[in-house]
Formats: sequence, C-alpha cells, structure tokens
Amino acid sequence: MRRTFISSTLLAVLSLSVLVSVRAVHSQSKPKAAKAAAAAPVSYGTVESISEEEMKIYLYFLASDQLEGRNLPSRGFDTAALYVASHLAEWGLKPGGSTTNTTGPLQPYLMPFELVSKQVVPEQSKASITAPAAGGGRGARGGGGSRGGTAGPRTTDFEYTKDWTVNAGGRGAPPLEALDVTGNLVFAGNGYVINKANVNPYEGLDVKGKIIVVAGLPAELAAQQAPAGRGRGGRGGGDTAPAAGADAPPAGANGPAGPPPNPLGEACTDFLTPEQYAAKNGALAVVTIANFQQLSTMANPNAAAGFGGFGGGGGRAGLNGPNYQVPKLQHPPACGSVPSITAGLAMTNSIFQSEKQNAQQIFYAAGSNAKQDSFELTAAKKISLKVAIKSDTNHAENVIGILEGSDPVLKNEYVVISAHLDHIGLAAPLPDGHNVNNGADDDGSGSAGLLALAHSYAEGAAKGIRPKRSIVFAWLAGEEKGLWGSQYFTEYPFLDLSKIVADLNMDMIGRTKGPGFTDPDTTHVLVNPGEILVVGPNISSDDLEKTIETVNASYQKLTLNHFYDVTAPDATHDNLGPQPRGQRIFYRSDHYNFAKMGIPIAFFTTGLHPDYHRATDTPDKIDYKQMQVVSKTMGAVAWVLATQSGRPQLNTKLPDQLTKDMKTAKDQKWGTITPVLSPLPGTPY
Repeated sequence: MRRTFISSTLLAVLSLSVLVSVRAVHSQSKPKAAKAAAAAPVSYGTVESISEEEMKIYLYFLASDQLEGRNLPSRGFDTAALYVASHLAEWGLKPGGSTTNTTGPLQPYLMPFELVSKQVVPEQSKASITAPAAGGGRGARGGGGSRGGTAGPRTTDFEYTKDWTVNAGGRGAPPLEALDVTGNLVFAGNGYVINKANVNPYEGLDVKGKIIVVAGLPAELAAQQAPAGRGRGGRGGGDTAPAAGADAPPAGANGPAGPPPNPLGEACTDFLTPEQYAAKNGALAVVTIANFQQLSTMANPNAAAGFGGFGGGGGRAGLNGPNYQVPKLQHPPACGSVPSITAGLAMTNSIFQSEKQNAQQIFYAAGSNAKQDSFELTAAKKISLKVAIKSDTNHAENVIGILEGSDPVLKNEYVVISAHLDHIGLAAPLPDGHNVNNGADDDGSGSAGLLALAHSYAEGAAKGIRPKRSIVFAWLAGEEKGLWGSQYFTEYPFLDLSKIVADLNMDMIGRTKGPGFTDPDTTHVLVNPGEILVVGPNISSDDLEKTIETVNASYQKLTLNHFYDVTAPDATHDNLGPQPRGQRIFYRSDHYNFAKMGIPIAFFTTGLHPDYHRATDTPDKIDYKQMQVVSKTMGAVAWVLATQSGRPQLNTKLPDQLTKDMKTAKDQKWGTITPVLSPLPGTPY
C-alpha cells in the first residue's frame, strides 16, 4: 500500500466518520452487550461488554496509512490524540488535561508538553585549519579550498558533513550547542581518564584554552561495542545510559534491550570522557577522529540524512522530521562536557600533517585499540570551529480521561491504566511502495484496548456501576522516543502520585502464534492464543501478582507467562538473548516510570515478532480475540484494585537498578503536583 497524504480537513472528516461507525456498532450490538454484561461477575463491573469488533474499528483507524505512523510530533499523532479525546468526551469521562485557555471540548483531555529541536545549520557552520605551508598544501587533500601564500601559513577550509560533523543529539551524548572557537591542538590517545586503572592520557599536557584531539576507545568499551558494529560515534550513548527502558528500533544504536552497563563504571566518578575532562580542565572542544563506519557515512551524507542525519545533529531533517527533546525532562549532568566534532579523512590528514605521527598511524592504531602516546601538536597550527545552531519548538500531548470513583474517600485514590499512542512514523519504502510504520500492534493494540476499556467503564458509570477508587485512562506520548509521556506524567503529575494504587500498562497485546507462524529471530518470544506475558508484579509487588492470578483464574483464564518478569536472565527467564543481558522488557515501556515512583506495576504484552518496528506491523495481522481477552482481564484486575479495601504493597527487596533510579527520581524532585500546562501553540483542537 502506498503512502497517502491527506489534508487536515479530510483527517477530521475521517475521524468523525469512524466515530459515527463506532456509535453505529454499539447501537446495533447493545442488546447482546447488555446480556453479556449481565452474565459477568458483578465484582468486575461491565468489562464483559468489550467486543472484538469495537477494538477492530478503533485499531483500523489508529493504524491507518492516513495517520502516517503516529510519529511524535506529527499531524498523524495529533489526529490520533483528537480521535481518542473525542471518544472520551462523547462517553462523559472527566478530562485530565489542560484546565485553562482551552479551545473546544477536546483540548481539556490533552496534557501538553513542549518539544525543542536543535539542528546544525550546515551553510553557516565552518571549520578550518591554519598551519605552516607543507609540500604545496598536501594537508588540504580531499578537503575544501586553501588560502594563503606558499611561504606563509596556509588556511584550509573543510565542508560540513563531507569533512566533519557534530557529535550530538543521541541519548547521553553531549548537548548540541553553538560553538565558535579557535585554538591550538593536543592529541590525547582515546582521551579517557579511567580511575580504577590509573589511566590518565593527559599527564604532562596543558589543555587549557586548547582543543583536544582523540582517536579510538578504551579496550573495554571497544569490546562491548564491536558486536553491534558501533564506533566512536556511539560514545555518548555508551557513557551515560539513556532513559532506562526505552524501546529501541531494530537497528538502534543500543540494540533492542537498551545500552549495557558501562564496563568503566559511572561517568564522572569512575571515569571521564574526553568531553568531560575538557570541560573540567578548561579545554575548548574535542575533535574525534572518524572510524571506518563514520567515514563511510560521511562519504554519503544524504543517505544518512534520510533517517535523521549523521551523528544526531546532521542539520538535515529525515523522513520523520528533526530530532526533538523535552526541555522539562532534561536535568543537569553529573559533570559538564564541551562540544565535540568528528573529523573525516581530509581534516585528519591536515591535523596530523608534519606531526610526530601521521594520520594513517593514528587511524590504524585507533582501529586496533592500541595505546597511543599523547603529544602537543605544532604550536603554529590552529583549528577554528564554528557550529551554527537553529532551534525549533513543537508540541506533544498525553491524552487523559478519568472515571471518578463512587466512595467519598477512596475516590481520591487512583488506578492508572496506560498505553502509548505514538509509533515511529515513516519508513523506507517496501518493494510494493508501502512506507508507513503503521504500528498496529506497537502500540495501536494497547491504545485500542484502552479505548474499549474506557468505554466499558463509562457505560457502567452511566448505569450507576462505578468502582470505589477513580480510574485514570492514560494514552501516553513519546514512549518510542524514551518514555517521554510517562516521565512527564510522573515528574509533573496533576495528582498526588502517592494516591496511585497501581499502574497497569498495555503495550503490544495483539499478536499471537497463528498457523504457520515463523520468526527467524531466536531472541523473540511471542505467545500462543490464550496466553499473556506478564511483566513486573513479581519484581515490584507480590500483592499485585496475587490479585492478577486470582482474577484471571476466575474470569478469562489466560495462561500467565512470566518469562520476562525478571531484571536479568536466569535458567528459565529471559535467557534467549541478546546476550548477556536478555531483552530487559521490564525497563522498556511506560510502566517503568511509575515503578520509579514506588508504584506497583504490571505490564501485559503478547511479545515480540518479525514485524516489530517495521512497515509490516499492520492491523490485518492482529488477533482481535486475543486483544479482547487481554483487555477484559486488564479491566477486571483494575476493577478489583479500585474496589478492594486495601492496596498492593511494594516488595521489600527491589532490583538494584530500580532502587538507583528511584533515588535519582527523588533527587530530581519528580512527583511534585504541577498544574497541567495550557495548550501550546499548535496543540490540536
């Protein structure tokens, strides 16, 4: 199926037409739904009314080509948010979004947060090296033009993306900032200070006011990164872990299970990167010598730019637009860092022209991770770097609906049910021309299931059937970018997080092993029909696990599979790879940010499959019966949690990583009740 672009007006009409279709389906099936609801256990409210057909209607809209993969930010995502909000408004659920300066009936359901993109402006970004003339300017070979006479100093200019680029934009990488410096050069090997090994390549070097040149990685990091084919360009992500648990694309820099622990220890405590040492000791910037992979990318920058640009700051927007960050989610690093660029072949030749070691020696020594001696470069040689930056703002929004509880006291406590509404947008075309990552399973299935759940609870409330506690239905934004929406919800909550009884998260609940199913990836686990992977309760709350088991045994009788309900592989859990850490599913969806706030969590998923994060994740492949059974079970568990007198308690012993992340969240003052922002420019209505 080919990519289709349509106008905002047509999107609105399409949303309305689908909404009308859903109403019609409910109108036609109400007698059957009523009979089914009457047969359901009273203790589970009206979740029996959830139907396959209802969820199929929701999902075929959310995973349609017209929503263009629901990338955040995008018009497709905004349309999905309005679609969800329109249903919540129709069903009479209380809005949990903006309370001031809203337009129309839907914006009150939207919890907006600001996005900012910083990009390099290539035509305004300059690099040059001024050095004594040597052999008619051999140092300029392959670079830009040379200026100056043959007897005096010569200045060689280098073209951005072709000869050099900026190291920035990835998780954990130095921030992308404007730069305008000129200075002498010092070479410092790989540039890492490693305290436990008493390694300091800067001994005898004065770096203040200078620019540090580095090449290669410490052997420990090189060994860790080699299987993924990563080079020094991935240094930022290897030095400081990203938001734990973020979904990663199949070819993501850190693999599907996130970055492994740094073998050097904790940055700023156990070791310093070149950028961190430079900032601490007054250096101006760092120049990294490119490796083979980076040189190949620089030779074809347009291909790299098509998917977001080389080095994260390439200056060319990709298929899904520029890279954004959430300013309010960024916190000061443990120690500062200076800007960093990567030098291509021509610039590297010029840097080491007439020096103690030439470019070829430096390059091949770095490739073999050989130890290299540090030295100051020729005093008459200087490099000038100017990086021009432009900033753009955009918006994102969680969608929040609330069903108020019936008990005058317990209604001030909450059960949160969550799913993420975003996906990864557009892709390179398949042979048939289809280029939309539809995200039917990831996480259109969870979002559609959550809509059906919200509808069933709203129908019950209309009949006077309400749980004692309140239910928060949360469609979260930016899970694919690093759990943004759930972090914003928990870092800047509109309610008291200590009153949240549990978070029940649905992410990828729509695929099972059907007839003829095969998957060449042996690290994937996908369930059989009637089975569900449950992640988190054995880790965070045995009480919650008991509730799930009791409800399931008396209702849908799913096979509860705890294969991923661990934080590290053992003999029978998460032991299929990637080695040595497994999939680390516990850290990879929105429930994890609730866990960091001491909230018991349970994550329901049917697992991984060959269409994960690909344009082949389409709604025709979904097992809608499975979605129905899982959604009913989730709704029944939520009903019990919202009705019983007590609440599940956290386990006394929690994993070390979770304990550490809980402390970090506390130190960063997550959880302070914060009024929801008014709609931002561009927030849909």
